[in-house]
Amino acid sequence: MNKKIDAIIIIFMIFSVGMTISFTIEPETNNEGIKIMSFNIHQFFIQDPSSVSEKQGDYIFNNLLNYIEDEKPDIIGLQEAEGARFSSGHIQGVAWLAEHLNMYYYYGNPTSDQIYGNAILSKWKIIESNHHIFPRPEGIERSVVEVTIETPFGNINIFNTHFAISRFNDAQIEAAKKLIEIIGDKKAIITGDFNVNFEDDAYFILNNSLVQSSVLAGYELNSTETYTASAANPTSKIDYIWLTENDWEVIDNSFKVGGDTSISDHLAVIVELIPKL
Repeated sequence: MNKKIDAIIIIFMIFSVGMTISFTIEPETNNEGIKIMSFNIHQFFIQDPSSVSEKQGDYIFNNLLNYIEDEKPDIIGLQEAEGARFSSGHIQGVAWLAEHLNMYYYYGNPTSDQIYGNAILSKWKIIESNHHIFPRPEGIERSVVEVTIETPFGNINIFNTHFAISRFNDAQIEAAKKLIEIIGDKKAIITGDFNVNFEDDAYFILNNSLVQSSVLAGYELNSTETYTASAANPTSKIDYIWLTENDWEVIDNSFKVGGDTSISDHLAVIVELIPKL
């Protein structure tokens, strides 16, 4: 559903349904290709490590906004983006970001589903949107959001997800299988916190059908320069931008990870892409 709607109405309506919101913007880019960001933003909250038992910390809305404005991505996949909860100050952070960045957005499952929020923001119009629930043999419910975006490079398909944590191996496997099934033969970009590394079963399922943007950019499979967790001391790669094979070119020197502990406990993944004809 696309609507021109003011930010106050957004805050009330998004409680009950997944929403695709469109603002009036100029569909242009300052980038050579399509600049993609994937970022687990820890529910807009950073906990003070000195007060873990008291659950004290800081909201990161402005820090996150400033970082995104500096990076100027065209499309953003956010994980742990649920709003209207205590952890996010009862603020609909995705709607707030979209308004300040002048971007379209889709927030998939309603917060009442109690799923870690997955959202996609876009500089260009979102013309189709959907969300899918993964099978759940164990752990909490997980999902993937899907949009089609009208870009200067043609319509492109974006998926954004957040897999179960590593101890729920069966859930990761089922999610990976379902994700590949949902993508099908679409030319797609897939962002997310997958909670898998190159030794995990779900990783092999993904890697058999998709290609990592970091690998296309020339990095070794497990290069420490691609590690994203934790932001304070990155020792693993669990956040990815995957691509359907033979469909994308990575612009030279565009892949990177970034951010810091004032924004999230993860680092963001960023890459600039050009679709192959």
